[in-house]
Amino acid sequence: MTRFPPPNPPEGDPRPAVFLDRDDTLIENSTLPREAFPTKPGDLYLPDWVRLLPGVRDACHGLADAGFTLVIVTNQGCIARGAATPAQAEATNARVLDLLARDDGHSPIAAVYAAPHHPQASLNDYRGDHAWRKPNPGMLLAAAEECRLDLSRSWIVGDAERDVEAGNAAGLHPSRCIRVGPESTIPGLAEAARLILDRKNQPERTDEAEIVSTPATTAVLRALDGQPLADETVRTTVVSVAHAIAERTGVAVLSLTTDEHSITATLATHRLAATAFMAELRRATNAWHEGRGGDAPLWPRTPTDD
Repeated sequence: MTRFPPPNPPEGDPRPAVFLDRDDTLIENSTLPREAFPTKPGDLYLPDWVRLLPGVRDACHGLADAGFTLVIVTNQGCIARGAATPAQAEATNARVLDLLARDDGHSPIAAVYAAPHHPQASLNDYRGDHAWRKPNPGMLLAAAEECRLDLSRSWIVGDAERDVEAGNAAGLHPSRCIRVGPESTIPGLAEAARLILDRKNQPERTDEAEIVSTPATTAVLRALDGQPLADETVRTTVVSVAHAIAERTGVAVLSLTTDEHSITATLATHRLAATAFMAELRRATNAWHEGRGGDAPLWPRTPTDD
């Protein structure tokens, strides 16, 4: 079991945390080439192969700036299998912190907890289903005690069901346990962070059951002609306007994806409200595009023209 850097709990009341899985949440793993893994695919312990996923650095800075304590919680079975030493795993984690650091060198990550155990470990010292190994909640509970964290206001983000299960077992509300990746409606940490910040900025709600039961609705805007979102300025503006509408209306954006000719939004709201959201996005971005000299609107002027 490793903690890095050593916890240094702040003074005052316990703070909310965002617990973060490492591989395929903060950094690439499944998409790395085979040479990144000298032993078993997935066992990443070479610091030179650490690659942040898109949007992760800004997402971590935004969450930290909003008052969340960020804690990495990662299973490191490669140690149990004898593929890597604890020092190699810690060097890899240190590289993650370096890449996440602000320009002044300060990292938004308060601590890293790593569980080296595995039920089929090659090394006797690490064999077993330890309380720290996710889906067990031990790392979260240890961090809560050592870093003065308020689990009732905390979140966990990871790419696997074991991350969600660890959060639930630690007492986090299911609505605050987010799975990201291709099997989720939330592609990555950038989108998860926006959801967390949207919830933080909304008035406090005591009916968590209502939050969980809120439906997710997916809606699409398709370009009238061509591939206008291939233009970086157009794409960035459309995405920015979507988030501005969400902030103004209080609609939580669960995910937002684009390709060269469309934008797809998954919203935590009913179909009628999602239709109104996309209609406002259509109106605002068409007006912007035509105002900057566009020959035609980006989107059909009415939904029936899509």
